[in-house]
Amino acid sequence: MAGNSILMHGTLDATIFGATNLSNPTRLTGGAPEGMRKWWEGLEKTTGLGQGGTRLYATVDLGKARLGRTRVVDDEPVNPRWDERFHIYCAHCAEDVVFSVKVALAIDAALIGRAYLPVRELLSGEVVERKLDILDERRKKLPHGPTIHVRLQFKDVAADGKWWGGGIGGPDYGGVPCTYFKQHTGCR
Repeated sequence: MAGNSILMHGTLDATIFGATNLSNPTRLTGGAPEGMRKWWEGLEKTTGLGQGGTRLYATVDLGKARLGRTRVVDDEPVNPRWDERFHIYCAHCAEDVVFSVKVALAIDAALIGRAYLPVRELLSGEVVERKLDILDERRKKLPHGPTIHVRLQFKDVAADGKWWGGGIGGPDYGGVPCTYFKQHTGCR
């Protein structure tokens, strides 16, 4: 563990509702008023000239691990809504849960900014819901004051006896929950 990292071992329920006041750094109209941006992107999309609509998505990271990614939202360059929930099994060392908002490009993506929620605020197991400021790469506020609305709840393995640490428990054990592979039978 480096710095002030904390081991997050358990399940993290994360919901990304949406973001507000975004501006696209890859466009000349990125800093223009909302109505102007929507009009210009609509014109580009209709005529087939230029970049077309802004395609936004958000990610959830713990440390250097990418744990979740929303779908891409088209045609809402300023206030996208995702309303997506993630149930994440984790065993990661991290100081913050990091939410990144990005513009999906034809190849790769452009970062708009990141929002940080300290892991310490989740250790109690209570639901934490708030709007976090989206910051630049130096953790400074962005000009338009963009925010991302999230809800998180962390359940430590020690507090969640249903799935963790119980072993096989009997012949009816169905395997590790929420995985993409089946429990093998007859293994020695």
